[in-house]
Amino acid sequence: MYKEFYNLKENPFKLSPSLDYFFLSARIKNLLKLLQYGLEQNVGFMMITGEIGVGKTSFLRYFLSQLDANVERVYLFNPTFSRAEELLQFFLLDLKLIPEATSNETKVSLLQKIYHYLLKQHDQGKKVLFIIDDAQAAPDFILEEIRLLSNFETNQEKLMQILLVGQPELKEKVESRALRQLGQRIAIKVEMKPLDREETEAYIQYRLLKAGAQTNLFKRRAVKLIHKKSKGLPRLINLIAERALIAGYLRSKLQIGKKEIKIAIKDLNL
Repeated sequence: MYKEFYNLKENPFKLSPSLDYFFLSARIKNLLKLLQYGLEQNVGFMMITGEIGVGKTSFLRYFLSQLDANVERVYLFNPTFSRAEELLQFFLLDLKLIPEATSNETKVSLLQKIYHYLLKQHDQGKKVLFIIDDAQAAPDFILEEIRLLSNFETNQEKLMQILLVGQPELKEKVESRALRQLGQRIAIKVEMKPLDREETEAYIQYRLLKAGAQTNLFKRRAVKLIHKKSKGLPRLINLIAERALIAGYLRSKLQIGKKEIKIAIKDLNL
């Protein structure tokens, strides 16, 4: 309802991830370069941690979109398996190497299939990337199984690259005594930080421009308050900015000020 009022083509602050609206800050560009380096150098294990709402899933979608056809990828977004065989079956299912999961196949058989697949990809000059999202939710034995998968290697290099992504608890997990062997193998560890105030302003303006805004719809004082209340978390920035646009429309305000932000914050109980 506010799109016409503000001359926008679409909702600039929708929560669903969209590559068109992905904001490439300087820190995100550096993170992309670091992961690309890890892939090129076959470091084996990489890890990204960050608070809820910091944009990890959006980043992963963008990162995957930048990979070329020489990188085969498996994306696990729910690692809460009850048996190691379920993890191995998922890997093979995602790559369409088996038609369906079965309780009859042994762990040894599943591992053999994975190993032969990895060798074939290596011979063809391809890389295999296994991404485990929400990895903090994985039971310890699943994380240990993932570590064991990294043992697949030639005399020169790893056959699989593994990227663990999760909330800050993941860092605590891999640094625990129980998983110290896993923690020692992670060559690249990065924490995704919330946006600072300047990045928050650039983020809001970028999304507005993408949506067709012809003018700066948010006053600087409004942006400052958004940053303070959102703590720089993109998900909260989107929620507050969206509600503020609605408030501005209802109040016939052509530019969003602190009053509209305060209304949004109250509506959201932040």
